[in-house]
Amino acid sequence: MKRAFYAATFLLLITACSPAETADPQHGVSTDPNPATRFITVNAPPPNTAIVKEGDNVARDSDGRPYGYELLGQPLPPLSGQMANGSTFDPDTLDNWTVIDVWGIWCGDCLADAPYVAALVTAIDQDPDLDFLSIHTPANANRTTTEEMFGKYGSVAAYFTEKGYSYPTLIDEDASIREALKISWTPSYLLVDPDGIIRGFRSDLSVADGEPVKDFLKDVAKLKANLRESEMENPLHQASIGPEGASGLTGAVPFNTDAIRGAFPGYQIVPDQISVEGESYPVFNIMAEGDDSPAYVVESSWSLGQVYRVITRHPDVTGPLGEHVGSFHLSELPELARKGCTEGADAYAGKLVCTETAGEALFQRVFDMPEGEQGDPVLIQMNWLPSA
Repeated sequence: MKRAFYAATFLLLITACSPAETADPQHGVSTDPNPATRFITVNAPPPNTAIVKEGDNVARDSDGRPYGYELLGQPLPPLSGQMANGSTFDPDTLDNWTVIDVWGIWCGDCLADAPYVAALVTAIDQDPDLDFLSIHTPANANRTTTEEMFGKYGSVAAYFTEKGYSYPTLIDEDASIREALKISWTPSYLLVDPDGIIRGFRSDLSVADGEPVKDFLKDVAKLKANLRESEMENPLHQASIGPEGASGLTGAVPFNTDAIRGAFPGYQIVPDQISVEGESYPVFNIMAEGDDSPAYVVESSWSLGQVYRVITRHPDVTGPLGEHVGSFHLSELPELARKGCTEGADAYAGKLVCTETAGEALFQRVFDMPEGEQGDPVLIQMNWLPSA
């Protein structure tokens, strides 16, 4: 019982930062030689110095800042609520590249970041391709009183009036937005693209070296340029599938257009249907521009509302051994991998299905058996299933 209590208490603390009343409002604090303060676009392995404490599944530096962000590459959860000026938040305003600042008046590190945020907003106001949204959130769902959230100011509006700040701020009254966004540190900054996909993350600006605001905007511009360049290239040149995933789909992903678009940048996402035993099921065909056949077909698991399987029969998609459908034969498969081969059933009757396990995921190669079982079976399909 004590263990559960301490774990719960720790989880309440790790979502916060230094209290406002004890923090220097001019400077944030970073004591780790490998601080988790960089702008990231992918969740790379954390350094060996990272700390993961009991009750927390987030790798952090010694100050508690996270090295990664769970929702990178995924759609921004729906946002709703009241703005600091009393108006109702309009989700349709999120139709541009947007920097989202998640913070709280109760948070000393957030107050240290406030002058940098003001400068960031001024710079963003000069860029028609970039917007800004602030989300004021409590430390957690158990600290939502006016005093706990706003301290002596009583409201964001009063705080802005005293400090001279003015920018759009959504009020998270009960920590539901914080929980949906999976925020494990404040302040956190998210970069969201016009399709609603979270493309970047970073923590405090005030603890960064160099010129934090200018450097952050350079990081944003570089990411946007890289995405534009990748979209201009034929995505089939780098199309792949294997035990770790298919293209940018590497884990449990919701089966909806936004999530699939984020996982397959540069492709056209075309809704379609397949028939199985007389029943029709929706799928997404992932099409490269100018190509008549899908690079991938994405099927759903309706019980979970997530992707169930990704299939490719396209000859330009590369497997983990460099193999391609139509030109790779069973004899080229390593002996160890061939131990996972079994005769198929149902839809794979008359085929040979070779399965590999990677954590919770499965990767399958499907070979066509020659007539009379003579000759070398040829690869006709590859499948990736995120959850076995």
